[in-house]
This record gives sequence, structure tokens and C-alpha cells, in this order.
Amino acid sequence: MSLGSGQSVLIVDDSPVMRQMLTKLFVNQGFNVVGQAADGEEALALFEELRPELTTLDIVMPKMRGTEVLEIILKKYPESNVIMASSVSDARTVMHCLKIGAKQYIVKPYDEEKVMAAVRKALNIS
Repeated sequence: MSLGSGQSVLIVDDSPVMRQMLTKLFVNQGFNVVGQAADGEEALALFEELRPELTTLDIVMPKMRGTEVLEIILKKYPESNVIMASSVSDARTVMHCLKIGAKQYIVKPYDEEKVMAAVRKALNIS
């Protein structure tokens, strides 16, 4: 059974390989990947335009860090479902993102099971 049932997803990562990997993973689970962004500014513009049901947000990116993007999104749209993604898994960064209001945190390289478990928690899908 697919998890997504057509829910919209915006994928933000400065690595084309990571964006492609997540896109494939989400599409295989029945999600609708409505956009991809390579940096923080592009992410904010696409978020405004698309208002996705779920956003995956890389932390270390050019132009604007993912944590800044997260703060801006949640200030304007506090109900947004944002999952932070990073190769950095230090506890301080994780706690900071969750304190700001990220729903979940996934670590690269992506493990499909862990990503989908985070998605289920973020979207309250049992």
C-alpha cells in the first residue's frame, strides 16, 4: 500500500543527486512531488507558490541555511509539515530544528524505511 495518496511534497536540497533520490522515494510511495529547490531563496519562493503538504529541507545550502528557511516558513505558516534533512546529525542541530518547529529530522544517506517513518510521524499517518 502506498503511503502518500497524492499528497504534495517540496524537496529542498543543494545536491541534485539527493533531490533525485528523495523524489524517487516519494513518488514510489504515492506522493506528488510538486517542486524541487536547490537553495534557500528558491525554497521560499516555491513554498509560497505551491504551499506543499510536506517539505523536506536540507540544512546546509547556499544563499540561506535550512534553519533560516524553516523559521521563515513556520512564522508565516505555523501549521506547515517540514522535515529537516542533513548529513549532520549532531544533537544540538537536531534539537534546534525541532525547537523551531520541524516535525521530524532525517539523516543522509537516506534510508527509505527511516524517511517514510519520519513522514508518517510528520503527517500523523498511522
